Amino acid sequence: AHLAVAFDTFESRVISDVQPDSRGSSPYVAFGAMSFFSRQYASLPSPVWQSFVPEPTTGEKHPSDRLHTERLIRMQQAIQRCVARHLGADGNRCVLKTEISPDKAHSLRELHRLCDWVITLDRNAGIEYFDSPRDNREIYDAYVIDCVPEREDLGCLQLITSTSNLDEVRKLLDGALDQMGLSHSRRNAEFLMEHLKALSGRLAIRLTGQRAHTSELIALAMSHANCGDLEDDTACWTPLSHGFLIPVDDVRDLLPPLTRDKLEDEAATRPDLIYVSVVPRRGLAFQFVEVKYRRHLRTARSPETLEIIRGQVESLRQRWDQWYSEEESATFRAIRRAKLARVLHFYADKARRHASHEQQKGLSADAYAMVTAEIDRMLEKGGDYSFAGIDRPDRGWVFCPEYLGARPLEISPGNWETRVFLFGSRLMPDTPFFRYPVSPVATDMASPNVSNPKPHADDTPGISPSQRVEDSAGTPCPQTAKPAAGGSHVDGTMPGQTIQDREPNVCLGTDLFTGKDVCWPLTLKGNPHLLIAGLPGMGKTTCLINLCKQMITFGIRPILFSYHEDIDQRLESLFESVRFLDFSGLGFNPLQVIDRQSRMSYLDVAAALRDIFVAIYPELGDIQGESIRTAIKQSFLEKGWDDPQASLQDLQEPSFGRFLEILRADPKPKRGLRSLLGRLEELADYGFFGLAESHDSLWDSEQPLVIRIHRTQNDNLQKAFASLVFYKLYKDMFRRGIQQQISHAVIFDEAHRAARLTLIPTMAKECRKYGISLVLASQEARDFHVSLFSAIANYLVLRVTEADAKALIRNVASSDQERALIDKIKQMERFKALYFSEQQKKPAIVALRP
Repeated sequence: AHLAVAFDTFESRVISDVQPDSRGSSPYVAFGAMSFFSRQYASLPSPVWQSFVPEPTTGEKHPSDRLHTERLIRMQQAIQRCVARHLGADGNRCVLKTEISPDKAHSLRELHRLCDWVITLDRNAGIEYFDSPRDNREIYDAYVIDCVPEREDLGCLQLITSTSNLDEVRKLLDGALDQMGLSHSRRNAEFLMEHLKALSGRLAIRLTGQRAHTSELIALAMSHANCGDLEDDTACWTPLSHGFLIPVDDVRDLLPPLTRDKLEDEAATRPDLIYVSVVPRRGLAFQFVEVKYRRHLRTARSPETLEIIRGQVESLRQRWDQWYSEEESATFRAIRRAKLARVLHFYADKARRHASHEQQKGLSADAYAMVTAEIDRMLEKGGDYSFAGIDRPDRGWVFCPEYLGARPLEISPGNWETRVFLFGSRLMPDTPFFRYPVSPVATDMASPNVSNPKPHADDTPGISPSQRVEDSAGTPCPQTAKPAAGGSHVDGTMPGQTIQDREPNVCLGTDLFTGKDVCWPLTLKGNPHLLIAGLPGMGKTTCLINLCKQMITFGIRPILFSYHEDIDQRLESLFESVRFLDFSGLGFNPLQVIDRQSRMSYLDVAAALRDIFVAIYPELGDIQGESIRTAIKQSFLEKGWDDPQASLQDLQEPSFGRFLEILRADPKPKRGLRSLLGRLEELADYGFFGLAESHDSLWDSEQPLVIRIHRTQNDNLQKAFASLVFYKLYKDMFRRGIQQQISHAVIFDEAHRAARLTLIPTMAKECRKYGISLVLASQEARDFHVSLFSAIANYLVLRVTEADAKALIRNVASSDQERALIDKIKQMERFKALYFSEQQKKPAIVALRP
């Protein structure tokens, strides 16, 4: 379907508050005449919300008679006690508990898989389920969400518009990027989508509108990226570590109304963003920001553009101060500030959900606590509360792709209260950006008839156009530069330093243009994953042997999935001892549950096994896959996993073959189930479901480990064996814990045979922090899931077919290089390759190391 409408999706019920003391209190809202739900969300063990009305204890009471406020509070308390007694509870407070069970989560995924767009209309909708990248990255990446704070036009209902059709949304960016002269590569599209979603899901969905100003939306995404990148540079950017941004279009009901003669031009009198922060001992501060896109520097610096920005920002500034601070009626001011506080809490929570601990970006915990406390203080003080002044000037940001400066350039006159800055595409992943200093150009705004000197695209003095377009293909990444003479050994180590102490730099070969080594940095500081693509006989096996040899030198232990006997023999000749793992029945139970803290974790195991079998047998349909999941789930229920009183630590997993016995027990299997049983019986004949002698953890081996898939000739058994060993590695990875350096490399030869395995992209996204590098070698690249290319940043491309060349270049290179690179790949000589990495703007042509 194109569109689905879902009603009352989230399951809610009223329960007695079991921990009322931990809820805290809140100030009176509008003298006690209004009350809003406070929501607490937890993603583990399953998504659950607890919504409650906080107990008001302090604040501004009704100006005419304080008894009005006290009566209203007592009335709310009496209603809570009545509900508690109706529930048969001893407490005096109640909580609305909303949750998403694993089965409901599965049905939501299916609904989004079958429909392009899903509209959820619900009284207790939970936006946090879709919008928590820190806690639930997989769900966040899968959907584009349109949800704003409780909209008054919907009454008690909430509306969420979502889609999992991300490719279609991303394609809408291609045309705009092309017109800007920027690369419309997949990495650029995903970068912009990431920041647009973090700013507002509604802005991302606006891309699909008939009148969408895509270039303006790209400018907003770039603005958000810069605010998150420079935490302490407040001269231009508003740092997201100390505050948060609110898109003005999302909260139009909070904006002060215009006068009657300006109603028709309302859109032109408001800026795009509001930045909210706290000035110590001064209160909440609001900075208004207008974002513009201009294709050329000439128009970006024009007096007309600057005057438009100034007018939009200062118009809202004046009306905002009057609306929220200077209103004569205390009642009107209290109601307006109550609505403002609700929206500020919504966006502060959103900013905190999007904060990244690993990259130390986003709203910090201390800043979040300060902001939320200040919002409550605004309600508590009432009319006595004053906002911080305009010590922090309002902003105008003009995004111009022609601007190549390393830092934003202020282009507004010095006597303006609104400061306007010009910036370019510096942070975009695939961009022809060069970090050159750009001298400011004076802007005379004294008279509207005086125009700026006509700037050129090459504003940088002393740099010729030929230098700007200098071809950097073949330039090695900084880590590959030869060490300077005087103090270092030939191998690059310093005196007293062993090779293992150095940061691993695996040499792939020699740059054909410069003669320097081209290296792949195998470190947690960057992306440590590599994809090697090439036709048979082009040098993949030689390259893999070379990688393993150098990894061992650095103390990194390779775990290699081998489909060819020649790899085994060559590794044996290189190393003193190699550990081989052959199929003789599985030495582990794939149904093992690692997470014993979650009562629903067995359902995750069932879903993962279903996906593995669907990848082994691509012809299986959804019904057959669900039959596998249901049978595995039933085998767990037989062991008491659904018993809420059972101890999770004491529960036993069922035997792996039990689910097959459950499927066999169906007295009248349907046609689809009979065909499924036929395929599973083939594996059973090889003893696949019977456990053999248990193996130790594969991560504990001190030797290179080779999993010899080729020892069995049955293609389906090869897929099943490789997939489940890979699944075992994935589960055991979490037991190792976070690592400080790369310790292992999982090398998957002939990875195209497992291209449908959804676990491969998941592994690529998660294994880096556990000290694991993933290397995929494949003859075909077009069958891999598109999410894999966003998780891998290093590509070694030998000669491949035209279809694979197009698939690779579309995902890893900028659009302006596509045609030339595709032709170059198709004509690549043996043992020659193109190396793409996040360190280089253009690929290097490499002669592979023997």
